[in-house]
Amino acid sequence: MIARIASILVFLALVGPMHAQTIGSWQRISTKITFPLWDVAFIDSLRGVAVGDYGVILRTKDGGFTWTHTLSDDQFALRNVHFFDDSTGIAAGFRGSIFRSTDGGERWSKVPIPHDVNFPGMCAVGSTVWLAGEEGLVLKSNDRGITWKSINSGSPYLLGSIAFSDEQHGWAASMQRQLLRSTDGGLTWKEQKLTTFLPVTAVHALSANDGLLCGYHGLVMRTSDGGASWAQLSSHQADYMCIATDSTGRGWAVGKRGVVAQGRQENFVWKLFDVLGTKSLYSICFLPNGAAIAVGDEGGVYRLSSIGITDEIPAPGGVAPQQSPPRQEK
Repeated sequence: MIARIASILVFLALVGPMHAQTIGSWQRISTKITFPLWDVAFIDSLRGVAVGDYGVILRTKDGGFTWTHTLSDDQFALRNVHFFDDSTGIAAGFRGSIFRSTDGGERWSKVPIPHDVNFPGMCAVGSTVWLAGEEGLVLKSNDRGITWKSINSGSPYLLGSIAFSDEQHGWAASMQRQLLRSTDGGLTWKEQKLTTFLPVTAVHALSANDGLLCGYHGLVMRTSDGGASWAQLSSHQADYMCIATDSTGRGWAVGKRGVVAQGRQENFVWKLFDVLGTKSLYSICFLPNGAAIAVGDEGGVYRLSSIGITDEIPAPGGVAPQQSPPRQEK
């Protein structure tokens, strides 16, 4: 571990200044790392944190234009990050890695848990946070990640995404096309039937009864009855990895080969918004000042200065990508 940290620090000391590259409406910000960034979260319009493989944490204090590197003293991938307020944050990922910060992301301390498994899914509402992981395991904390309760969801699969709209109502999804529903804060779960045979990569809770999910080959679905039924929405044919909504209520999805798609609140008809090169995107977040940040492969950080408030979707900044065949989680 010491050798790993030393080698990364030496590398960071040798690299030159970061620079930005314009791609369509976006700027790609150089972070000088070559492995994936999986998630990003902002405390306000200036301060944000991105996490990725090898326990690396990136911090920005200028709205995402420049990033500094912080090491979590862990060699495993961090897949999610969230801030409860301007000081307290949590990051989690593989092999039971959970870290907390109480100083706005400058320093991180590891939280011990009795599970050495992967947790690719995380969400938080208020002071409550949930993790979703291997063999259907769900962890829940009511104190911002200090202590945890283990919950068996009943699923035999890796739960790759989890989303709650409030402290009671939520979903968890697996790429094995399994969708679970909880109405008691994640203590118990029931399977909901889907009409798709495509892998589900992410789920997003809009309210107690409204939700979105996405997946491969243009899969975007919506429910308005708590998941009793899911309707397939018209979308650009892409392999989506993340789905979210901005402050105006518009939906956004990012995925493989740099695809960014957008859906209108009225009918959530999804259209191609931009193509940011050929590398995969894994997460997108929205800043209070109207900017957006997306992260993905090869340390990719992409910044959109304004998500806009019009109903017009600009022409994409690149060529629509080729599709890749579905793959199963291992």
